[in-house]
Amino acid sequence: MEWSRVPLIPLLLLLLLAPGVAGYIGVSGDFYSHTYYVPIGGTVTGSTVVISNPSNETIHVRMTYQVTPQTDLLTVEFSENEFILQPGERKVVYVTLKAAPNCPPGNYTVTVGGEEIKQVGNVSVATPSGALKATVIVTGEGARVTITTVDVTGNVVPVDLVLLSMPSKYPIKRTDTGKLEAIVAPGKYRAEAYLAGQLLNATEFEIGPNEEKEVRLVVKTVYFVAFDVVPAKNSEGRIGYAYVVATVRNLFKPLKDAEVVLRVSYNGKPVENVSVSKMPLLPLNDTEFKYNYVPIEGWKPGKYEFQMLLYSSGKLYAKTEIKTLEVTAEMAGVSMGQASPSQAEEEKTNVYLYIGLGALILVVLALLAFRKKSPIKVTTAEIRDGKLTVRVENTSSREAMLLRLRILALPSKVEITDIRKPKLVGGGKKLAGKSIGTIEVPDDDGSIRDAMESGGILVRVETNIGVGEAKFKT
Repeated sequence: MEWSRVPLIPLLLLLLLAPGVAGYIGVSGDFYSHTYYVPIGGTVTGSTVVISNPSNETIHVRMTYQVTPQTDLLTVEFSENEFILQPGERKVVYVTLKAAPNCPPGNYTVTVGGEEIKQVGNVSVATPSGALKATVIVTGEGARVTITTVDVTGNVVPVDLVLLSMPSKYPIKRTDTGKLEAIVAPGKYRAEAYLAGQLLNATEFEIGPNEEKEVRLVVKTVYFVAFDVVPAKNSEGRIGYAYVVATVRNLFKPLKDAEVVLRVSYNGKPVENVSVSKMPLLPLNDTEFKYNYVPIEGWKPGKYEFQMLLYSSGKLYAKTEIKTLEVTAEMAGVSMGQASPSQAEEEKTNVYLYIGLGALILVVLALLAFRKKSPIKVTTAEIRDGKLTVRVENTSSREAMLLRLRILALPSKVEITDIRKPKLVGGGKKLAGKSIGTIEVPDDDGSIRDAMESGGILVRVETNIGVGEAKFKT
């Protein structure tokens, strides 16, 4: 820690004559409350120092530290070294302890704090304030630990991961990538995995001198397993739209008020956020999302960047990596450095034409499929005691074999339940002609109830003689 060196008596006169020089900095935080174990060549992060300005003046603060016994091989790094504090303002500064590979093992006292910097005439005067002290033990034998969060199939899951020293539960290192590597002192540790502030899994372990340990935390969470952006081009090589597809794997729990957003940037600048899908409930397992993206102002030569984000009740739960799409002048239909308005308008018209034709084909197919009235009817669906009770009527004289029962959340029609060869109450799989049967569907996680209370559900029963479906909402 360096101090400004000026003759003592002139400095005292300056301090007495200069108004407002005698300031005060508030210093607090959790740095002092731990004993830190740092292996040679290792780092420890996570503790904090809180600097506050209780005065009625703006102050300039510089962070300081001192190591006893003095050495340059044990150092302190701050998240911010110098900053300005307005009256009443406070700032949290994060502290990192680093021991060089040749740092002598032993016990050290580390003092951290802040000093106010004032300009008095041509002299910069540093006025030390409060400080926090902690014991730091540099150990001569280090160990290496690698912690990875994975799903049940072994894929790495990018969630918040923290390594804690036990029994103090002091945070050693953090990451949001799902993989953490650290050099630590021998001892006991705890690894914790979080998603949106919720603890997913944790484990405690012990590591010895010079040991290398791998820890795998299996977590049930929600994340993107696939994401791609492919340009759709015509025979002349011009782009009509970008085909965007993503798959979300939800092993966590059904998420209410889910929304998938496509974030688009052009040449490094944000362009727009597009809502790809909104649903009252994101079910468990995999859900695929597709979107044909066309810029509002049409395609232009340059670099487009795409990223998908998943929100639930306004909170971010998962995001994809960024995919890049390079659009050339030829792809954008630009000639001699200028875009052709007629070409852009023609392309936009073609896109709308294709969409219109596709919709017309779907309508015709739907009409053809339902021309013949199905003899199978879903009459009621009631949720109670953790089960959905569905009543199915067979209006024909023929026997109906139950093939499949599907329950979809509305309005998104995302599948909640899919039962192959469902059984009637009583155990049978056949519904006699001119009769009514009952099927009970378990709702252990409450996802069916949640969907019925929000947008409603679609119950679809498939048999060998027809399909019946109906919508229900509580």
